[in-house]
Amino acid sequence: MGGYEESYDLSENGSGMKVLEVALPVPLNKTFYYLPADNVSPENTIGKRVKAQFGKRTAAGYVLSAADYDGDEFKLKKITDVLDPEPLIGEESLMLAKYISENYVCSLGEALSAIIPASMKAPKRQSTKNKERSSNAASENQIRVLTHYQQSAVNTINKTIEKNEPKTFLIHGVTASGKTEVYLNCIEKALSLNKSAVFLIPEISLTSQFVEIVTARFGAQNVGVWHSGISGIEKYKLFLKAKKGEIKIMLGARSAVFAPFENLGVIIIDEEHEHTYKQEQKPSYDAREIAGERALYHKAALILGSATPSLESFKNALEKKSELIELPERIDGKSLPEFKILSLKNKFAGRSLFLPETIEAVSKTLSKNEQAIVFLNRRGYSPSIMCRKCGSVYQCPNCSISMVYHRNPDAVKCHYCGHSKKLPLTCSVCGGKEIAVFGTGTQRAENELKGMFPEAKIFRLDGDTASFAGNYAKAYEGIKSGEYDILLGTQMIAKGFDFPKVTLVCIIDADTSLYLPDFKSAERTFQLITQVSGRCGRGEICGNVIIQTSHPEHYAIMHAKKNDYMSFYKEESGLRKKLTYPPYCDLAKIAVRNKVETKAAEDSEKLFSYLNEIIKSLDLPLKMLGPATAYIVKMHNTYRKHIIIKGSRQDIVKLSGFMSAYKQFSGTQISVEIMPSDLI
Repeated sequence: MGGYEESYDLSENGSGMKVLEVALPVPLNKTFYYLPADNVSPENTIGKRVKAQFGKRTAAGYVLSAADYDGDEFKLKKITDVLDPEPLIGEESLMLAKYISENYVCSLGEALSAIIPASMKAPKRQSTKNKERSSNAASENQIRVLTHYQQSAVNTINKTIEKNEPKTFLIHGVTASGKTEVYLNCIEKALSLNKSAVFLIPEISLTSQFVEIVTARFGAQNVGVWHSGISGIEKYKLFLKAKKGEIKIMLGARSAVFAPFENLGVIIIDEEHEHTYKQEQKPSYDAREIAGERALYHKAALILGSATPSLESFKNALEKKSELIELPERIDGKSLPEFKILSLKNKFAGRSLFLPETIEAVSKTLSKNEQAIVFLNRRGYSPSIMCRKCGSVYQCPNCSISMVYHRNPDAVKCHYCGHSKKLPLTCSVCGGKEIAVFGTGTQRAENELKGMFPEAKIFRLDGDTASFAGNYAKAYEGIKSGEYDILLGTQMIAKGFDFPKVTLVCIIDADTSLYLPDFKSAERTFQLITQVSGRCGRGEICGNVIIQTSHPEHYAIMHAKKNDYMSFYKEESGLRKKLTYPPYCDLAKIAVRNKVETKAAEDSEKLFSYLNEIIKSLDLPLKMLGPATAYIVKMHNTYRKHIIIKGSRQDIVKLSGFMSAYKQFSGTQISVEIMPSDLI
């Protein structure tokens, strides 16, 4: 039994004393022992969160057990506060914490901090009102006639839910094929068997739409909504409601996967390909993998759904590790949109962002009282500010990235650290006054659209406008009601929207993600084009898609045009296999960071050599790449180097276990991310 910094001497208290084993969210692979808090029995503290002094600070910890004092002379600190009136840590949460700790290179306490957040706060006063009795009965709705493909999918999944068999399903359904209705039918089956459901969506911004759909079907009293935007007290209430079975469905983003239901029947992950299901910060868990572990534990069905599945999920389905369910047709026999690819190769700089054919298509759409979506995955007005005299580019002082010019009010901003200042009037390098802005962002696109179509009502939805409360719901309701004619935005408009009057999608620059130095660039481009294109033609009128690109011959764009996922999968997976990238291996990204560039460089070289020696001595079948300078060399005034490890998860985790013995420079931070969402 290990101790920590002394303040109380147990030997003075005689034998028979108990101490508490506490997991703290710190990067140390051990638990710590403390004396119980005053006037609280040790047994009554097990499973609860507590406050305890750790070094010079106070940390929230998780009490795992109470142990008899063995009589050794050592000193322990006392728990300063017990945060929970009742235990929160159960058998399953401890199992999940151990899984996360073992598979994502973090401590047990760090893993528990993801499952049972320290930000949750028990209300100071418990409500004295009679609790409303939860009902499993769905509210009255119109009868929904499922398509042959939908009914087949529901029947297949519901058999698993009835039999209590843990099984994963991948629903590969084209956009508007009715995946959501399949999800709802499976939730209905789970609730009819007195089981619960977790429904994950990729972004908070989609919450309001899905809440409307799910509560209309099952009643608001049965549905909890979990995301980072709700308060600590509300999280605590929701957590207990799920634990006690007072709600039956938890809807939310990534962290909703931990909803503590005790009898799960189905877990749904919509748009399973989205990178937002992977947490980048420690503990860097993947919600899809956590869902898989929970499905095994509860003998539940796990449903992954997407029109553009990740290569990893599709490969698993082809290899029968999960069951593939195809929804190849849109509901009501609606046709997929027609595509037109326009080349930007001969477009002259400085002219309109929109090619003549694109302008004509928007004009025709508006003249017919139909709606258009204009997609550009860059916010701001212009992404680059340059001096015409000396050619220097205006960069962020904290990050090695160009500042982005924004209008109304005029300012230049860094989209990574948030640094902002007025647009410079003179060049800081040569003193020249010929400052020019280059490139295209959504603000500039909005200005051009207003100039070309002054009568049209335009709503811009991007990272700037969506930061204002209610704007996402305003855009959704405004397009749905016909208040707006054009929805302009970034990738946040690429999914979730279902507007029958949208008949045109214009992708202004399909290449923004195509040539990023990352092995998933082509996959992300294919997914974005397919997803945003799927927003049109969902009503009675066939949709049309225009793609402006400088690389019309690229396979990601060509396969997206044909809506041919299988051909894209074969071509992309062939390249991945040849270069040994996922899904043909597991990956880890080691980030070495220091505010001093030379220290970051030297530490990354030393760490690479250190790990390489371990690989050789243990004869591990791993391959290391690097150390390489990160795509963005400096971020938040910190220089970054990356080491990439390829191999099996088991061997990567084994190697990572030796990193705690590496002694780095003062100020160097080293982190390991297992299966990162990108290598940038």
